[in-house]
Amino acid sequence: MRAFFRAQTAELLKIKRTLALALVFLAPLTLAFMELAIGFQYGKRMYRVGGDAWMTLIEHISMMWVLLLLPLFVTLEMGLLGAVEHNNKTWKLLYALPLPRWSIYAAKQIIGMGIIGLSMAVLSVMTIGVGLIGRVLLPDLGFDAPIPFMALLTNICLSFLAAWLIISIHLWVSLHWSNFVLAMGVGIVATVFGIVVIGSEWEQFDPWTLPGVVSNGLIYAEPYTLALSIGLLGGILAAIAGCVEVSRRDVLNVVSNF
Repeated sequence: MRAFFRAQTAELLKIKRTLALALVFLAPLTLAFMELAIGFQYGKRMYRVGGDAWMTLIEHISMMWVLLLLPLFVTLEMGLLGAVEHNNKTWKLLYALPLPRWSIYAAKQIIGMGIIGLSMAVLSVMTIGVGLIGRVLLPDLGFDAPIPFMALLTNICLSFLAAWLIISIHLWVSLHWSNFVLAMGVGIVATVFGIVVIGSEWEQFDPWTLPGVVSNGLIYAEPYTLALSIGLLGGILAAIAGCVEVSRRDVLNVVSNF
């Protein structure tokens, strides 16, 4: 266990002051500005004056995040985590350290999940910020109602758990292949396919739509247990499988692959 914590500390130092960490704040901030701009332009049409403005805001932001931005964000973040080793060609050095190989992969897995979890926590804060700005600058829209903290936190937390599977998949892809373009291509194609699948009977089985199914189920009181279970348990199993596969590979293959 001490080896794992040493690997974890090393990973934290690697991402310090990097683009991967900056995007944790920039991505949610961009979405918040977008929602704020839309609110000023189409506020009375979108928020249905007299309705539940807070829940409408949560619906807008969460659906844009989980269906479009989150899959692409996960792709980019996991790609950056893999690029740290591939670009600097440090796999040989890592595997020469007196640390079990599984601890290196597990540390990256935890860091990857932590980055995505932190970004979603920032998103929840940004969502409240947008509503509070609307309360002051757009008083007719109904943001003077109490903030539904529980509904927001439940949506964010369960959507994050449902995203574990795509996090594990993209981390494995980024560590298995050194080609950053390939890793991004997989994420973009999967995200587009997920947008096509959403709304069909297959949406609960596509890893890239699972967070959207869960978020949508919470908002509209529809079943989401299956999607949440697949995302959570599938993410754990995929992480274990990826750890075993990468740990057993010949370091020369890791370095030279693509």
